[in-house]
Amino acid sequence: MPQFRSTANILKTVNQDEVFNPDWMNYDTVQYPPSPEWDYSRELQIEDIDIWEVIYEGFSGTSLYAAWCPYAEFYMFVYGLDPATAKIETHYGKGAQKAVQKKVKELDVPIATNKLWVDADKMWLYEN
Repeated sequence: MPQFRSTANILKTVNQDEVFNPDWMNYDTVQYPPSPEWDYSRELQIEDIDIWEVIYEGFSGTSLYAAWCPYAEFYMFVYGLDPATAKIETHYGKGAQKAVQKKVKELDVPIATNKLWVDADKMWLYEN
C-alpha cells in the first residue's frame, strides 16, 4: 500500500502523520489522494507540492519522495531526521528519473523499480 505525506509533514512535523482518509478503507480497491498533472509551464518548487508519495524512508534519515499532488517528474531527497538541519536535494523535469536512479544506486537505497507507462505527450521527460 503506498504511503503519502504532506510537505509540512516531511519538512516540519516529521513522522507524525501521513496523508490518509479513513473512507478509503470502504473500498475493495486501493484509493489514492487526488493527483492533478503539473503543466510544466514553470519550474516546480517544493512549496508547490501538497502531497508526496513516499518512495523510501530510512532509519538513517535518508528519505526519497515523489511529487503526487500535483503529479510531476519531481523528486526530493531529505537527508537528516531533524527538519531544522536536514539537507534537501531535488530533481525536476527532463532527466530527473535517471538522476534519481543514479543517486539511489550511489546511496545503496533499496527501492523497487517498475515499468512505467508514459503517455506520448510526456515522452520528452524521459528521452535522452
